[in-house]
Order: sequence, then structure tokens, then C-alpha cells
Amino acid sequence: MMSCLSDHGYDVVAFEGPGQGAARKKYGLAFDYEWEKPVKAILDYFKLSDVTLFGISLGGWLCLRAAAFEPRIKRVVAQSVSFDVNQYTNVIGQQLAKLFFRKFRNFTNKATVKKMKKNLQYSWFVHNLMYITKKEVPIEGFDVLLRINEDNLHSDSIQQDVLILTGRKDHLIPFKMHNMQVKALIHAKSVTSRIFTKEEHAENHCQIGNIGLVLDVVAKWINEKSLENLS
Repeated sequence: MMSCLSDHGYDVVAFEGPGQGAARKKYGLAFDYEWEKPVKAILDYFKLSDVTLFGISLGGWLCLRAAAFEPRIKRVVAQSVSFDVNQYTNVIGQQLAKLFFRKFRNFTNKATVKKMKKNLQYSWFVHNLMYITKKEVPIEGFDVLLRINEDNLHSDSIQQDVLILTGRKDHLIPFKMHNMQVKALIHAKSVTSRIFTKEEHAENHCQIGNIGLVLDVVAKWINEKSLENLS
């Protein structure tokens, strides 16, 4: 993906923030949702002042969060953005989650461990969550995850051009997150949303199946917005 955007003529800077890759494994940096901090470090180091920030999956949320606090970001591309993990379920589910995570923490932690023993994919998810957050027990890892929410995102402070990319049949993030995120960008300079379908072979999470189509859409959008800013 980075090579493709570079081939389109853009200077591409890719980096790992707290909780990711070598930042976690080599330097022991735990995940921190305040993504404006690592972004500021990158922009300062390379002396950049007019950039497009491109985030994938959780990175989409993190990039939008960074844009709310960093005006040197002029354009944001958020692919398969979460918006608010607390709102994945319905209202009843949300209230039950609050009850168990706040009032019955020991029970919830034990139930999570029990489920991990029965479900390999869920076990990987929880173990990875604990790893990137540097927490010893599942419930503490979920405490950090639940901060990926509407309040901490600050969508109403985002004033840049924004491109939201969503798969219609995303198997990880409920489709309702797409419309919620678009509607929350009330002060953005512009908001472009693109929903990818089964017919395009791009309906899954992060459009796995047709990455080429996504990159064409992104490159075209960046070019259009860059030209608009010059006019």
C-alpha cells in the first residue's frame, strides 16, 4: 500500500506508534489512544506542515483523533473506522456492559478467561490486547479498549478534509459505525464517504479482497483535495 501511494508521486512516511510493532516489542511503549503525540513527533522530526494522515482499522480512529488536535494534518483517510467500541451493541447491551465492567469486574474477568479457553480467536484477541496495553489481566486491557469511544475521538474538533472508507459487510465493525462517524464530523472542511460492496470484492474489513480499488480511490481523493487547496 505504501509503495503504491509512493508510485502515485507522494512522499510516504510510515510509522509505528505506542503499542504497535517495534514501538511495543523493542521499546516497551504501551498503547496510548492520544495519537496526536506520536503524530506530532513525526511531523516535528520531518518538518512537515501539509500532510494526509491515513489510518487503517483502529488506525482510522487514531488518525481522526490526531487530526482533532494537530492542524498540520490537512486531510484524513480513515479506513474501517470504529467510532465508538462501546456502541457496537444495542442500548441494552451497552448498559449491561457498563454494569459488568464497573460493578462485577472480578466475575467479568473470570468469564473472559473461561471464554478464552474455548475460543482460540477470542483468546488471541484478548492476549494481544493485554500485550499492546501492557496489562496483566483481561479486564484491565478492556479498560483501555473502551476508551476508543466517541468522547475521546473529538469528531466535532476535526476541521480537515476527511475520507471515510467502509466495507458494507465488515465482519469486525458494525456498519452503523459508518453513519455515526460521518454525522459526527460536523465541523470538517469536507466529508467524503465511500462504501465498498460485495460486487466490488471489497465488502470486508479494510476492504480485504480489493486493496487496489481502495488505493485508487484514496489517491484520486488526495489529488482532488490537494488541487482544491491550491485553487
